[in-house]
Amino acid sequence: MPFHLVQATIPPDAADAVSEAFWQAGAQGIETLAETEAGLTLRASFLAAPDAPALQAALEQTLAAFDYPAERLQDFSTEPRPYEDWLAKWKADWKAQPVGRRWLIVPPWRRDEARSQAEWAERIPLDIEPGMAFGTGTHETTRACLRLLEDLPSPRAILDIGTGTGILAIAAAKLFPQADCAACDTDPDAVAIALENARLNGVEGRVRLSAGSAKDFPASRFDLALANLTAEVIASLAPDLARVLRPGGKLIVAGVLTDRRAGVIATLSAVGLQLRTERVDGEWWAGLAEAAPRRPSPR
Repeated sequence: MPFHLVQATIPPDAADAVSEAFWQAGAQGIETLAETEAGLTLRASFLAAPDAPALQAALEQTLAAFDYPAERLQDFSTEPRPYEDWLAKWKADWKAQPVGRRWLIVPPWRRDEARSQAEWAERIPLDIEPGMAFGTGTHETTRACLRLLEDLPSPRAILDIGTGTGILAIAAAKLFPQADCAACDTDPDAVAIALENARLNGVEGRVRLSAGSAKDFPASRFDLALANLTAEVIASLAPDLARVLRPGGKLIVAGVLTDRRAGVIATLSAVGLQLRTERVDGEWWAGLAEAAPRRPSPR
């Protein structure tokens, strides 16, 4: 069954009102195709062919409420399109993606294909269902964490705070098979998703998942903590992030826009965590900080 697209260019300040007119006419979705100071091009999709003259009149009437003449409704057009299986198309477009030197992010339906590629034979596969909780490996923040993680020496105990899909905890469990791995999230649904992804990756028995946050873990327990969160959440958790680390422990933080970098570094420094290295990917910053080493006992 075909569907129908309606496209129009309008003054940008009338976008919300025009979108509402589209919804009222039965639109199933609306997207912005282009935006300039002079005009905004919207495209709406309809399951059935809309009454084009009536819809055009409704849009012109909407613009009139903003004191715009009918001529400001430009490039109005309707077009039937054949039906497409968008889910199948989306899956076909989603490929396995190498990240850093060690990782390969693999959607489950690409597992066999990815395993058969000789150039990826030495990479560690992370089988993650796209579109689940945050952390599918494609976002800049997750990529930065994975790149920082692959350069670290093997820790004894790891904590992933705000685990989302569980990708970082799963990656750590695969990279450091002798380490004790724990992960938490304040969202119980995310914990359930992470558990399923751990099972998919064969590490369900090695990653202990729980609902909660850093405050729920004992002091000086972990050699490595992972916190792909936001600048605000990192700031609020900073004392607990420092508390759970052993002397000399490492902390990877991410989810921070570059213009918040200095504030996060200062917050970590105030709780005794000193920046050792950092990465920038687009507008996103990630850093590796270290707790002070244990002082030798006086003789």
